[in-house]
Amino acid sequence: MNKPFLARYVTLVVAALLLTACASSPPKNPDDLCDVFEEKRDWYKASKDASDRWGAPIQVPMAIMYQESAFKAKAQPPMRWFLGFIPYGRASSAYGYSQAKKGAWSDYQRETGNGWSDRDDFEDAVDFVPVSYTHLRAHETKANL
Repeated sequence: MNKPFLARYVTLVVAALLLTACASSPPKNPDDLCDVFEEKRDWYKASKDASDRWGAPIQVPMAIMYQESAFKAKAQPPMRWFLGFIPYGRASSAYGYSQAKKGAWSDYQRETGNGWSDRDDFEDAVDFVPVSYTHLRAHETKANL
């Protein structure tokens, strides 16, 4: 084996391992929040931080994310098909744990100054949900005045 080939092969394997390490699988028992936090201890810390920051009870964003994505980091709406076999996009731009759409996520990034946040990062998603809910409630209140 020549050295350039071996170097490329090792680089490819290392890159694949790093990308795989970043993926987070859904909890084994998503129906029990205690089990979820027992299995994913860093999720509790992120949820507690978001709760302290925005005043929402921990269980509220967790329930919303469970309903929206079943705690799947890369969740997105199903593909739409033309004539049953030609894909032509998804129903919306919703993505990630919170199923945040691109526009709402951009607003969140701008308003919180968290421009490096990702919709498929649990810590960012659990911080997003109370913010988006607060804005929705404020908008509904203004509309009812």
